[in-house]
Amino acid sequence: MTWTSPRRDLVLQDVLAEVDRRLDGHLPMDVEGVGQTFRDEQTLADVLQVRWQAALAAQVERALAEAPDDPESAVVRAWRRTVRALPGVRMVLDGDWERAEGQRRVTLERRRARQHQWLAQRAGFVVTDHPVDEAAVEFGSALEAEGRRYYRPGQRPSPPPLLKRLKAVLAA
Repeated sequence: MTWTSPRRDLVLQDVLAEVDRRLDGHLPMDVEGVGQTFRDEQTLADVLQVRWQAALAAQVERALAEAPDDPESAVVRAWRRTVRALPGVRMVLDGDWERAEGQRRVTLERRRARQHQWLAQRAGFVVTDHPVDEAAVEFGSALEAEGRRYYRPGQRPSPPPLLKRLKAVLAA
């Protein structure tokens, strides 16, 4: 028996390259192998969400190690680093959010609330209620908003100004 289906990791790599090239916020369903590898647009968007969360988690851990005394700034810095590394993915996820309706919207709202709560926890916010602490969600949302302050959809994110990077290095 011969396996002719494309490898999922290679197709995902092509998708990541394409969304970063296009920067239009739309899923590249025309990339070779996508139709055979992912059931539908929603499945591909969910895979990109997992990729975003994994990259964000790695950046948060890195930023917290660099600045353990200022976890809020570390989380914001990690969000900005992640969007610089995955600008196309962020645009696709934002587009998915904007276009979502019905049950998909409910699912994405829950996912967003969990991510905001997680950001708040990583920034030192003590979560009191489970599964969702509304105050933590609000705080995490504010952290993301601060991370988005210099983010311009459709434009390749640029690194922070040199003076700001030097201050960060000196503070660490």
